[in-house]
Amino acid sequence: MEDSHLFVDQIEKSAFVWHEQDWVHSNEFHSHQKAQLVYVTEGFQYLYTENSRFLLPQNHAAWIPSNVSHKTSSDASTVFLRTIYYDTKHLPPFFDEFKLFTVSEVLREMILYTEKWSKLETYSEAEFHFLQAILLELPSFTKEAPPLYIPIPKNPNLLGITNYINERFAESWDIQSIATKFHFSSRTLERLFKVETGITIAKYVQLVRMIKAVELLNQNQFTISEIAYKVGYKNIQSFSNSFYQLLGNRPKDFINY
Repeated sequence: MEDSHLFVDQIEKSAFVWHEQDWVHSNEFHSHQKAQLVYVTEGFQYLYTENSRFLLPQNHAAWIPSNVSHKTSSDASTVFLRTIYYDTKHLPPFFDEFKLFTVSEVLREMILYTEKWSKLETYSEAEFHFLQAILLELPSFTKEAPPLYIPIPKNPNLLGITNYINERFAESWDIQSIATKFHFSSRTLERLFKVETGITIAKYVQLVRMIKAVELLNQNQFTISEIAYKVGYKNIQSFSNSFYQLLGNRPKDFINY
């Protein structure tokens, strides 16, 4: 369960396995001294840090560094998470950065194998060496990282704009209408938004739409045409092109992950 952070740091093991179906999410920011490798085998979840919102769909994993404040949420009916908590003292800087990546077949099988040690608090030499092998190989497993994240501005006015877009992402957008609604000139809004988030408003809308599309694809309840319409595209070709431009795969490829 998500409240595992309350005691996981008290477990006197360098690595601790926690596999949980029907994972219970916490909408409160929290952190733990142990870093966290999270793999989704069923459903999806959103991960929030102070600066970004990440989508973690099925067959993807995230590396959450030690002491990084985060929270989670999901609208999926079932979420099956496989998590390994690690003590990361004396490790290279790679492990100090948040990572989100597609899980290779090799890593998938290794993580699934760890289920035999789920919630085991006593020391096992075989477990120790196996979990360390996963940890030390992570840099080679995380090279393909899909951009399934949305930057979160700190400026309250810009945060209001992003919240507005998040609730109405399927509508038709133009910068002038947004600027007028929130009492900006279009030029000022574009400049401030780019400084705060590193991207334009048009790019932000595209990111929100594509991440929502991945979520819907992950549910296996809608056709690609239905999803294209639900996220604001008038035809499937423009949707597919935007999807490919951002994620490097066509929707039909992504649904098979």
